[in-house]
Amino acid sequence: MSGDAILMMLIAVVIVWGGLAAAIWRLTRHPEEQDPDAAHQH
Repeated sequence: MSGDAILMMLIAVVIVWGGLAAAIWRLTRHPEEQDPDAAHQH
């Protein structure tokens, strides 16, 4: 692989895994509130 391809791969990995990590971190700090009525809707 060329250096440019490796750089683009690393950028993509950081974006994908960084976004996943940020989403998990945010949900652990601010969990979604459960709506009691939502469980009864189909």
